[in-house]
Amino acid sequence: MWVPDISHIEGPRYLALARAINEAIDLGALPPGAQLPPQRDLAKELNVTVGTVGRAYKIIRERRLVSSEVGRGTFVRGADEEGYSSFLPYLKPGTIDLALFGSNPVGLSEALSSALVEVSNGVSLMPMNRYPIAKGYPTHCTAGATWISISGYEPPPNRVLVLNGVQQGIMAVILALGNGPEEEILCEKVTYSGLKALSVVLDRRLHGIEMDEFGIIPAAVEDAVEKTGSLLLYVQPTVQNPTGAAMPIERRREIADIAKRHDLTIIEDDASVGGMRDRPAPIASLAPDNVVYLTGFAKCISPALRAGFLAAPARYHDRISSTIHAMALANSPIIGDIAATLINRGTAETLASQHYEALGRAHEAAREILADIPHSSHPAGNFIWVPLPEHWTSLEFVDAALKVGVSIIPSNNHTASGLPPRAFRIAINPAQKPDVFAEGIAKLKALMNERARPLLAV
Repeated sequence: MWVPDISHIEGPRYLALARAINEAIDLGALPPGAQLPPQRDLAKELNVTVGTVGRAYKIIRERRLVSSEVGRGTFVRGADEEGYSSFLPYLKPGTIDLALFGSNPVGLSEALSSALVEVSNGVSLMPMNRYPIAKGYPTHCTAGATWISISGYEPPPNRVLVLNGVQQGIMAVILALGNGPEEEILCEKVTYSGLKALSVVLDRRLHGIEMDEFGIIPAAVEDAVEKTGSLLLYVQPTVQNPTGAAMPIERRREIADIAKRHDLTIIEDDASVGGMRDRPAPIASLAPDNVVYLTGFAKCISPALRAGFLAAPARYHDRISSTIHAMALANSPIIGDIAATLINRGTAETLASQHYEALGRAHEAAREILADIPHSSHPAGNFIWVPLPEHWTSLEFVDAALKVGVSIIPSNNHTASGLPPRAFRIAINPAQKPDVFAEGIAKLKALMNERARPLLAV
């Protein structure tokens, strides 16, 4: 009998159970056609009342996730329905997911519920009968400027745009400021997989630049500018995804000087460290006329709350705003209001701080297991980057890891240009049980010492 663990889920037990069923369906642990346990049996296993289970089942029926048949039971919908697909169809039930990160769940539901109540009470303050402005309402832009200022960079609110996630901002900047398919986008040699995905969709070529343990190398940036003629650089100077590299302030000054000399436009992606104070100042604070700065909530508060902010140089502000208008007409002011409420209350920074503390504990646990295995990470990063022995390629290792029940991301997903390095990425999800996380890391460590099965010639 399928029995979820709801001990770590906050809130009333019936809501916790409904969420656990919802997640199990999304992840494929309850595939289409699967039968849910009888209410009385599940209530006994979870030590809750039958009424609690009944309320949870009612919620998921109303969400059309399951259907009930008198005399037979409750079944997951989709077995015979066209268009059904699991959120992660490649994961078998029981797989330890170290591919997708998550934010810290402690206090999150309560904070979002409270913010939603406040927003609903004040919804009459926003004109809900017409399209909002593309850059966001002033109150939301002001809140965004407040959120950005935690980093040490303090843009004026009139240069801040509200985003439907940082990914939208990156796309808008490439479209607004790039010179089309003929121009290469400069970036770290091993870079954010979302940039690579955008390069395919937008038909742009990426030019990977050499890195070291501190991130992208300034001299290599200058060489790439002179070699390619490109004047658009994407970079993650703080807690780089996937390597966790953190650029010291001296190197940031060098990058800023290169941007000023060549009139290079930098897309500074600081999404990984939104709301973190103890960090070097952003490059944007050193070259504000050359840097488009982006940050948001996804990596530190909630990936489901698509709230992001972009601070643009005055000369680029209107072009980027017009591009967002062309892409989406406008982003939801309701999301902007939720984000502003969390920021103005101080709740957003509190949640971010708790998230970084949870990440720190997970990194410490991983370091103990990987003590003799080379790897790179940052205590505030959502990821761990692990080089592989020479007898493994990245794709071979990822496939072998799935066979032993662990999902990870190959270096291929992050390689901007050239051959993918022999490496893989581990993602950290603070909602995951520490013993499950440790088991997954241990399995990967053991697998690294094995060898890939040879492919037989035909």
